[in-house]
Amino acid sequence: MMRILPITLVAILMVLPLKLGSLWDGFPVIAQQFDREFGSHERPWAKDMKAEAQQDPAKDQQTAAVTPAPTPATATEVTLAAPSCNDSALRNALAEQKADTANRLRHLGEAEAVLAAAETRAGMQIQRLSEVKREVEALMKQRSNLQQEDLRRMVTIYETMKPRDAARIFNELETDIVIDVLDRMQERRSAPIIAEMEDGKAREVTRIVLQRRALPGDRATANAVPGAGAAAPVGTPARPSLTN
Repeated sequence: MMRILPITLVAILMVLPLKLGSLWDGFPVIAQQFDREFGSHERPWAKDMKAEAQQDPAKDQQTAAVTPAPTPATATEVTLAAPSCNDSALRNALAEQKADTANRLRHLGEAEAVLAAAETRAGMQIQRLSEVKREVEALMKQRSNLQQEDLRRMVTIYETMKPRDAARIFNELETDIVIDVLDRMQERRSAPIIAEMEDGKAREVTRIVLQRRALPGDRATANAVPGAGAAAPVGTPARPSLTN
C-alpha cells in the first residue's frame, strides 16, 4: 500500500498538464453548450478566448513576417589612414633635423679628408726619417770602419818602433788610447813597451785593463776577502801585464 501511493501521485502529476490543456482547449465548446442550455447572453471570458484562439495563428504569421531573419555576422575590415604629415611644426622640425644631419655629414667628410692628408704627410715623414736613419747608420758604420783602420795602422806603426820610443809617447797619451793600441798588439811586442813606460802610467794601464770587464759586485767581493788587499804592500806597485 505504501509503494502504490507514490506511484499514483507521480502518475497524477504526469497526467495533470494534459488534462489542463484539454480543459483550456475545451472552454469555447463549454461556452457553446452553456449558450444552448442557459440561453445566449454576454460571456466576455468565452469571447476573449475564442478571439484569442482565432487570432493566434494570424498573429504568429504576422510576427514571423515582421521579424527579420538574423543575418550572419560579417567580418569588419579596418582601413588605416594613409600616413600624412600635415603639421607645419613637425615638418619644420624634420627639415631642421635633416639639415643638421647633412651638416654633420659634411663636417665628418672634411675631418676624414684632413685626417687622410695628415696620415699621408706622416707616412712621408716616416719614410724620410727611415731614409735618414739608414744614411746615419751607414755613416756610423763607415766612421767605425775608418776608426778601426786608423787604429790598425797606428798599431802597426808602434809595433815597428823601438819599445823605448813607443813608451815615451804612450806616457804622454790618454790611457784609453794607450789601452786600445796595446790591445791590438801581440804580447811579445807590447811587453817591452810597457816595461819602458813610467811606473804610474803602467799601473794605471794595468788597473783599467783588469777592471774594465769586472762587475760592480766583483770589486766589493775582492775587498771583503781577508788578506786580498794585503798581498801587495802599499807603495810597491806590481808590474803591469796584459792578459787580453
